[in-house]
Amino acid sequence: MTSTTSVGAMPSGTTSAATRAIVIGGGMAGLLAARVLTGHFEEVWLVERDELPGVPGPRAGVPQGQFVHQLLMRGRRTLEALFPELGQTLLDAGAVPLDWYRSVRWFSAAGWMPAAGEGFVTWSTSRDLLEFAVRQRVLAERRVSVLPGCEVTGLSLDPGQTRVCGVTIRQRPGVLVGCSGGVTTLPAAFVVDAGGRNSRTPSWLRAAGFDMPRETVVDARVGYASRLYAVPKHSPWRDWQALVVHGRPPDCPRSGTIFPIEGNRWIVTLTGVGGNYPPGDEDSFVAFARSLRVPTLHDAIAAAEPISAIRRFRQTENRVRHFDEMARWPRGFAVLGDAACCFNPVYGQGMTVAALSAVALDAHLYVLRSAGAAPGSLTLQRVLARVARHAWTFSTGVDLRQTGQRGAAHWRARLMQRYVELLLGLAVDDAAIYRRFLHVMHMVEPPGALFAPSVAAQVALKFVSRQIAPALAPRRAASPGKSDVIGVKKAGPK
Repeated sequence: MTSTTSVGAMPSGTTSAATRAIVIGGGMAGLLAARVLTGHFEEVWLVERDELPGVPGPRAGVPQGQFVHQLLMRGRRTLEALFPELGQTLLDAGAVPLDWYRSVRWFSAAGWMPAAGEGFVTWSTSRDLLEFAVRQRVLAERRVSVLPGCEVTGLSLDPGQTRVCGVTIRQRPGVLVGCSGGVTTLPAAFVVDAGGRNSRTPSWLRAAGFDMPRETVVDARVGYASRLYAVPKHSPWRDWQALVVHGRPPDCPRSGTIFPIEGNRWIVTLTGVGGNYPPGDEDSFVAFARSLRVPTLHDAIAAAEPISAIRRFRQTENRVRHFDEMARWPRGFAVLGDAACCFNPVYGQGMTVAALSAVALDAHLYVLRSAGAAPGSLTLQRVLARVARHAWTFSTGVDLRQTGQRGAAHWRARLMQRYVELLLGLAVDDAAIYRRFLHVMHMVEPPGALFAPSVAAQVALKFVSRQIAPALAPRRAASPGKSDVIGVKKAGPK
């Protein structure tokens, strides 16, 4: 049974602040953090700015929710471990089991990827359905209470400013009936900020006398436009369930995807980089789809019925706040999810990193409990930073090339992307290499798997052959030999 509470009627019970945790934010990162905190605290209060709908539906706090959201394989496995019946619930609600080996047709920078067997299956759903299903399970836990329509205005610290002891919150006028907009202090032994990209933790820390964290931002100026379509009833020409058409900047900075979701619908997202944003009117949306490197996506939606308005989104920068580098950190406090490290959503890593961060938080709390130590520390922030590091490398490796930035990171990204381009060229004809790439993309294997000796040797050979071929071509033309006249008729009288 869901526990929903307003500020005017706090969760009842006899527990003290010493056995209470507070989570800021009711999105995926906050829900997953709350789930693991129930194993360590008697009460977990989830503070959320929005009203939480009783059915799957959009929220103002998730403006990117109406775009393609693909849960990576590592994310699926992690969620299944946290919620054993979640997969069946999603399937019963219409989620589509999607095999990336054979059901996702991907036109990469190097061409069409091959069929690669079967058995690499994820759930294809809307963000609304996935978050709703997770929220139902978290809020059914008797230890969890949610305070909707409430905004956290600051951290409450002890007199020595060394430990977070709770938060101050304010009801948002107009969100809850009869709310006064007054400020209330909620005490707790542990506070987790999972408030997303717009987290105010840096300013809260500065107000408490801590340093501001260093930030790294990689912004490729990516924009999206999405629309829902009814899946055509008859399409004998279609041999895929999902479609990915990648661009190839600078010649074509445009991409597009089609993924099936519940309700027998397609969610179609068009993407442009470098400020080449997809438009929001119908004719231009279709024209943008027609301009992709292959006509497959355009042809598919031309035969489908649109059933929603076109929605656009442009807040897509990669941003990491280096909390792990700070000299001082207050005890009893942690930051995770997009509040600490957020990615260009096109790579689909956010929900998986949030799930892995929750697992890391759980492990941290178990270790501290056995040692009798207080939760939340700089050590935990370093652990969470490591969880996100591989995803950050993958996400920014492409985006750095579009920013025009220079420096060591830029050149490393160029080398990495050049390597990946050569690897994808091999994958077009080698299903084993394609499977390896998918495993890295889905965070099942680390990026280092792409540099295994057997793979690196093939990439090196391809690189050398590409360098030698152009150099030898003029020499062959300038030095006639036997090979130059094979199959060529000599001109002369008949």
